[in-house]
Amino acid sequence: MAELGRQTQIQGVLGWAGSGLTEACVDRYRQLIQQGVERQRIVMLVRNQPQARGVRHRILSTESAWIGPLRVETILGFVSRQLREFWSEVRRQIPELPKQFEPLLLGKDLTQFLLSKHCPTCPRHGEIFKLSGLKEYQIWDQLSSAAYIAGSAGLTPEQISPRLVQAWGDLERPERVDQLGAVSCCLERLRQVQLPLGAFEYGTLYQVFQEMILPLEAFWQDLDHLIVDQAEENPGVMLSLYEAGIGRLESLFLAYTWGGGESFTGVPDRIYDFLQRWTRPEFLTHTWKGAPALVRLGDQIAAEVDPEWRCPIPMPEDLTPWPLPQLLEGETQMEAVEQMVLQIESLQAQGVDLPQIAIIAPRLDPGLVLTVEERLGTQVLPMRPFPSLIKYPLVRALLTAVDLGYPQWQRFPTLSELRVMLSLLLDLDLVRAELLAEDVLDPVGRRLRSLEAVRFPERVGFAAVQHYQVLVDWLRSHAESDPLPLDQFLSRLYSEILAPVLRSMEDQALVQTLIETARSFRQTLPDYPAWECLRMIRSGQIPNRSVWEPEYERFLVIAPPVAYVNQGLSADYQFWFDISNPLWSRTLWRPLYNPEVLTPEWDSKIFGEAEDLRSRSRRLARTLFNLCCRTRRGITLVRSGYNFRGEENMEILDQMILSACLSQLMV
Repeated sequence: MAELGRQTQIQGVLGWAGSGLTEACVDRYRQLIQQGVERQRIVMLVRNQPQARGVRHRILSTESAWIGPLRVETILGFVSRQLREFWSEVRRQIPELPKQFEPLLLGKDLTQFLLSKHCPTCPRHGEIFKLSGLKEYQIWDQLSSAAYIAGSAGLTPEQISPRLVQAWGDLERPERVDQLGAVSCCLERLRQVQLPLGAFEYGTLYQVFQEMILPLEAFWQDLDHLIVDQAEENPGVMLSLYEAGIGRLESLFLAYTWGGGESFTGVPDRIYDFLQRWTRPEFLTHTWKGAPALVRLGDQIAAEVDPEWRCPIPMPEDLTPWPLPQLLEGETQMEAVEQMVLQIESLQAQGVDLPQIAIIAPRLDPGLVLTVEERLGTQVLPMRPFPSLIKYPLVRALLTAVDLGYPQWQRFPTLSELRVMLSLLLDLDLVRAELLAEDVLDPVGRRLRSLEAVRFPERVGFAAVQHYQVLVDWLRSHAESDPLPLDQFLSRLYSEILAPVLRSMEDQALVQTLIETARSFRQTLPDYPAWECLRMIRSGQIPNRSVWEPEYERFLVIAPPVAYVNQGLSADYQFWFDISNPLWSRTLWRPLYNPEVLTPEWDSKIFGEAEDLRSRSRRLARTLFNLCCRTRRGITLVRSGYNFRGEENMEILDQMILSACLSQLMV
């Protein structure tokens, strides 16, 4: 049992991408087990669920005979579990919480839904965000992001707006000052709404963990050893956990990556200071995802981009000359794409497999993806952020089926909506779906006609028409009976009608995500009618989880730089596309928040143009260094004289990248 005042052994390990940090954490775990420590008294925290699964597999593949639970968790999972375990104590300190068995978690979509329902009714700020230039769903997205970043940094809602206004400093734009000043009000209203529900969005969850659970001695009673593998996303939470663990834990093992494009992809400054104060960090240099020569090249490029760049990890001693970066240029972006594809085809001719090639692009333009696919004759994998559910045609088809199954909601589908539904739910091509939709839609009676209305069943297909009638009968039976909860309706629709049609694992995962979204809405917000859930989905809200985890190693990946780093990918060859684009390191100011201002590292000064450029340079340096650490044989820079708007490329960051690599370039 942990006791306050014990001597805590603290060990820090630093490395770049692929330097062996995860293996060092697994080795530390095995070492503790071999010393006789019980598994349930060790917690290992990792960045994400795929990493957690990988760590569990590594441990159990060699030590399956060990007895006791294997506690490998993400920081969100760990904090959520502690909130459930100490729920009675949290309820005692927050009297407005209801008497329920355990807390509920608000995903991103439900957080934004509550903001959209309650912020517009604010007498002071109901209209203020209309001048922000954002679409409505973007307003709630930015406010929920501000709540998450601030909460993970340990800031309360009332602390957010004063920071943003002080950092903005431009009093000549009073409308912007007013918008930033209203953020705290919105997030305080969110807090007032969620707590009576017994629900927590993630920012509030982290804040409650730091303020109410960390000080409890009971929290530490079952924890002796903490191992952390690159859990950088929540520096305020993590630092509080480490500091509170001194004198309570027997050991603290911290492994962090150096470098990265954002604060959560490299060791944050305050945690690095903690490591320097409490440990002599071990620097891992014995393994890497990139060639040693390219690691050294990345260090040189980062130092050119950011004059303040200092990598504390010794560079590899391998003196093999690094491959010279190549430069491809075209007058327009499409010409630059053509040059890049020719180079990729040349690599293929030399025996390089496409999955060993990655295109790093700051903006995933559809034209780029389609051109590469068409020219190479193979599917590529664009690593786009997970879009809102309503952008998937299958989701729109399912919502159309819901409208037909619940006529009391008085939303009858249009011809185009019905065509999409029939195409996807009956597995029809668009021509046959169009023929069927025109025959069966009855806009006056606001119903679907039976199969007898189909004039040319042979053209639609007799089997398809029979399947259509089964679907119509199923929808009518539900329309004439007591309504089911939305998630149960969708579950039955899938299991009883769609299972033979939706064969793709991606489609099945998408349906499951939609069902889980509806179930979470019902369980978390029981007083809201189900049609509000449909309104939330149709407004463009994004669910919390991805519907699909693709096998990246099977494809040529096209990815934004930070997403590529976060996913932990690597390749033999990287193409840095469109380096003229300022989105390689975009401004930190969003219309309603600034992520750096909402972190413990902010120095309370105005975050003006000069500070923004300095921060962009720092992040760009870390991004480029980390990309170099993730390539083994070569890097090619791709740029165009004119951007996609036809404007001449004169961006400062473009010139910074070019000047950093100029001495190494081979045209």
